[in-house]
Amino acid sequence: MQNFINTITRVEWGILGIAVLALLIALMAWRRAGRALQLIKNNPVVEEVLNEKPEQQVEQRPAVSLELTANKNDYDQITLELSNNGLLAARQVKLDIDKPENIYDAESLSSGIESANVTTSSAIMPRLAVLDAENKFPINEILPGKTIELPAALTMSHGKICDFPVTLKWKDENGTSQQKKLTLTV
Repeated sequence: MQNFINTITRVEWGILGIAVLALLIALMAWRRAGRALQLIKNNPVVEEVLNEKPEQQVEQRPAVSLELTANKNDYDQITLELSNNGLLAARQVKLDIDKPENIYDAESLSSGIESANVTTSSAIMPRLAVLDAENKFPINEILPGKTIELPAALTMSHGKICDFPVTLKWKDENGTSQQKKLTLTV
């Protein structure tokens, strides 16, 4: 037996020590988990409180919540992002973009918003339109937590910031028609 112990190298002794240490840590964790399980079994009130919180949070979210944002890249190309942050799917989604409510000259913004507003003096009104809208609308379905990107075109707006009134219309999973009006700034 003494010969066998003498043939074990220091590296092997180190590995054996690490394995024993890992075994001790695993036993301590197992014992602690057993104590936690006993505590949960003895206090069922804790489980009920934990189960109530997610239900309350779920109820606070609306059934369907459509949001629309506009992203403009370095080449002045516009992408509209339509996202559903609600609990249910939105179906038969339609999007109507009207002429801009306010038009601001981007260069004049430093002197104040009132002086930058050129809505009444603008001879040519900018226009925002979704590309190939005839084939894209109505959107069949937007699932909860999903986003759809729609390429758009913005005309006659060089150096201008515009507020476009937008109307979103859709039906929820129950077949109820809904509508949301918002202002999209591009």
